[in-house]
Amino acid sequence: MKYVYALLLCFQFLCVSAQEETYPPIVKTDASWGKEIIPFPIDWAPKLTLEGYEELSFAPHWNDKAHQEFWTLVMAWRVKAEIEIPLYELQFNLNHYFYSLMIPNHWAQEFPEPVLKFESEISETYSNTKGTLKLFDGFHTGQLIDLNIIMEQYFCEEQQEAIVIFRISPKSLDHSIWNELSSIKLDSKWCH
Repeated sequence: MKYVYALLLCFQFLCVSAQEETYPPIVKTDASWGKEIIPFPIDWAPKLTLEGYEELSFAPHWNDKAHQEFWTLVMAWRVKAEIEIPLYELQFNLNHYFYSLMIPNHWAQEFPEPVLKFESEISETYSNTKGTLKLFDGFHTGQLIDLNIIMEQYFCEEQQEAIVIFRISPKSLDHSIWNELSSIKLDSKWCH
């Protein structure tokens, strides 16, 4: 009887393990940064047009209003794509993502939609495309916040995938926090 019980436990473990998806890392950060993986599509952002997953990397003090790392994070999307994702599609998805993300908050029932602007509509590689995002901070302050963004996109034709990295901080682009954000690199194993 012990063997049957042990066999059932092993079977249950294997079934549960097989159901859990693994998501390869997109970017490399040190252990002090928080991580979260969110599969796409997302229930709470139904207009999102992407399929894949997101890896969020949070600076250690990203939620401390008094710290220079407040609202400092890296969002990395690894998504299915036949070609490099056009800028207008990235803008639509990022706007919808942040608007939907802020809906369940305790600060306000109504708030303005995010306003996202990138420097240029035309770019061959989208490498280091700079932009700004004004959004309602439904996590920490209950106020509008201005964020700077530097975006990069990589396309892997072999895997039909794109990786989009958004480095985000409210600090001006000449602040030292951007040196730290720039040191976070794409994992070299993503396109093989």
